[in-house]
Amino acid sequence: MGDFGLEKGLTFEKSAQKKSEKIAVVGSGPAGLSCAYQLAKLGYVVTVFEAAPKPGGMLRYAIPAYRLPETVVDAEIGRIVNLGVTMKLGTVVGKDISFDELKKQFKAVYVAIGAQGSTVMGVEGEDGKVLSGLAFLKSVKEKNPIKIGKKVVVIGGGNTAIDAARTARRIGSDVTILYRRTAAEMPAHVEEVKAAKEEGVKIQFLCAPVKIGGSSNAVTVTCTKMELGSPDASGRPKPMPIKNSEFDVQCETLIAAIGQDLNLTGLENIPKAANWINANILGQTAENGVFAGGDAVTGPGLVAEAIGAGSKAALGIDAFIRGVKIELPKKMEISYKGIPLMGAPHFRDTEDFKRTDGAKLDTAKRLSSPDAEEALPFGQDKAVGESRRCLGCGSYKAEFAGFAEYFGPICIACHDCETICPNGAVTMPNFYRVDEGRWATGFDIPADSRDGMPNPLRLEKPLPLNEIINDITDVERVIYTRRSVRVFKPDPVPRELIERVLEAGRFAPTAGNGIAYKTTVITDRKVMDELHKSTVFLLSNTSQIYMSKNPLRNILKRILVLIKPNSFDQRPMAAISGITRGRFGSRHSQFGEKEVDVFFGAPVALMLIPHQLAISDKELGLGIVAHSMVLAAHSLGLGTCYVGFVTQTMNQAPWMKLKFALNKRLGLEWPYNKPGIFILMGYPAVKVDGAVPREFPQVNWVE
Repeated sequence: MGDFGLEKGLTFEKSAQKKSEKIAVVGSGPAGLSCAYQLAKLGYVVTVFEAAPKPGGMLRYAIPAYRLPETVVDAEIGRIVNLGVTMKLGTVVGKDISFDELKKQFKAVYVAIGAQGSTVMGVEGEDGKVLSGLAFLKSVKEKNPIKIGKKVVVIGGGNTAIDAARTARRIGSDVTILYRRTAAEMPAHVEEVKAAKEEGVKIQFLCAPVKIGGSSNAVTVTCTKMELGSPDASGRPKPMPIKNSEFDVQCETLIAAIGQDLNLTGLENIPKAANWINANILGQTAENGVFAGGDAVTGPGLVAEAIGAGSKAALGIDAFIRGVKIELPKKMEISYKGIPLMGAPHFRDTEDFKRTDGAKLDTAKRLSSPDAEEALPFGQDKAVGESRRCLGCGSYKAEFAGFAEYFGPICIACHDCETICPNGAVTMPNFYRVDEGRWATGFDIPADSRDGMPNPLRLEKPLPLNEIINDITDVERVIYTRRSVRVFKPDPVPRELIERVLEAGRFAPTAGNGIAYKTTVITDRKVMDELHKSTVFLLSNTSQIYMSKNPLRNILKRILVLIKPNSFDQRPMAAISGITRGRFGSRHSQFGEKEVDVFFGAPVALMLIPHQLAISDKELGLGIVAHSMVLAAHSLGLGTCYVGFVTQTMNQAPWMKLKFALNKRLGLEWPYNKPGIFILMGYPAVKVDGAVPREFPQVNWVE
């Protein structure tokens, strides 16, 4: 992709908003360039100060050309400069311009000087006989390589050691790496170690230098054999010397690449912690307006990590200049250990495509053309092949037993897609809220409301009804004051009020035929909790059956459909999955991540049970009865809410009804054996508006 962008001359879009604040960046390595790029995109005036004659830092002066060609470095930096970033090259902060002067001239300063120093081994005789890995790599990149002779020994096991060894091989030297641990503990990339071996680099493990003798071009390295002990501070086994195991290694040049350190010449007063600059994840130091990041803060690391540090620092600098307090992002530790990709729930239906290894120059060409880029670009076929490995949830057609496939242009909020998606990639707003718009849910939830959910039908701004009466429809007028309540006070409802609500149901109009029904009044919290647990258990497990494409579960789904055609409604499964997976918690921070009560903490639950031999339409008649009861409850100052998926699950699971029917607690016996709907009732814990002015329909008399 990078090669494509450079070949096509793609450029970064300049910021339309220009800011007056000036920001200095000290260092033009990956962290400094990243920060400058992000700040320029935000419209700031950015100046980069670089001590070297060319920008790039380690990108230019340390990473070998076979991994990162200089032409690529020049092109990428050129794209950043084209955003308006100014480069002050050959300018040493602390010598050509003081750090205090920078702080005076610029609103903020970002220090990204990297870890340019090399750690010494601390063994006898190393002075004057050891060449640092960074110095050697830099000399090669500057086209003025230090003469190293035919036989070279490299001390270290990191990426710098591997780079130095592979570069020496390209010059024609016979190279041996000495490392004090085993291959398993080497911090260098596995691919780089493999490539080094292909190119003829020899690696001797479990040995460490203890003395350096000879001269600068005829070095004797006295080593001792090592064995691994208990883990040290790095988490790796600590290498322990074996007594009387010394041996000598002869070479013309000894290169040490065991670590890097910080050179703070001219920046001595910047806040430090141990051996590095002290800054947080946003680059903020203890000094106001001074930021730092990259290797100078974390120690030597990956280029990608330095780029990320610069990007985060740009956010911190922008917030500082605007006077905005920004919260530190949490650092997440991600591990791939123990994840069984194939067969795991999120990947159970994906085909395993093996990774396509990128093409590389063969070994002979790598050694004969030292600066030739090792990694070759993907061709079209390989690129398309790699794209097939993407786990895209939209890349196949959903199929499930017992339901018609529906791909209409209008979403009816049935939640089929969310329930069926085997990768769990679809998340819809839950049934008990609406997104911002005409109606919203900005309630303050009382602490004692027992897991209630706010009513979704509320105006975006809490305006009095008399101010909006002319702007809302007749339907909205009724809804506005008859909306359901899902946040209840824990106070019990007096029995006499419950009886008045029941009486309203007895006298409800029922489409010309008396609807026979039974009402079970539940005020026992233990019974509600038992119903809640049973509902959650059934629906969460049924939801898992529908989301799975496991062969056994597919068979079970088809059996269920044959036994009860068209009766397995997955919408309540989606609703309950939202409850069991903490979806309410993720969308409403005030509810936390706990499981939400399916009865919303209501003190009263009225279960309406229709007579199975009723003449009139049971659902229509029961709806009229229920609505009459709801209107009566609201007129008495109570709040109500319909809950259907509890009764749906009870009807789908005979064992659930039998569990409660053994002692007839719920009154579920023929012909009242299929519950119709629950009406939750209690004192609302949120404001309920008063009566709505309503006009009766006009009557036209024809006599």
